[in-house]
Amino acid sequence: MGRKRIEIDPQKVEQLAAQGLGPTQIARALGISWDTLDRNRRRRKSVEEAIQVGHAKGLAKVSNSLFNSANDGNVTAQIFYLKNRDGDRWADKVQTEHSLSIGNALDLARLRASSTSKAPAKTIKAERVHSKGISYTGQNDKKSLEPPKDA
Repeated sequence: MGRKRIEIDPQKVEQLAAQGLGPTQIARALGISWDTLDRNRRRRKSVEEAIQVGHAKGLAKVSNSLFNSANDGNVTAQIFYLKNRDGDRWADKVQTEHSLSIGNALDLARLRASSTSKAPAKTIKAERVHSKGISYTGQNDKKSLEPPKDA
């Protein structure tokens, strides 16, 4: 026997997907659980296809509107369109990646220091500073960096 199957209207699913809703939001809009929608997607190809077609139709509609606005002289739409369609040529900034290996840099520095002079490499001596009594309140003022008066 079991529970009565909930049949989902693929046209309604397509309409909701075209509005940009995801599967969870579509299920909520239809008043069903995500599990019910997922079972229907697996059981009936028409429900899964409705989601895919709906997403494509919604994207096409907005893309066409953007394209028409850009062609009608909307400068913001033109900039947005060009940055997204041809980002290599229409980017605001150029990103450059650098990689640095600290270990390699230190090894090369030691090698240069030892090969340029016969004298031993100079080292910097430092003393340990204890942070007892220093507090930080998250504010950028002199008082937050001063030790408390009772210390």
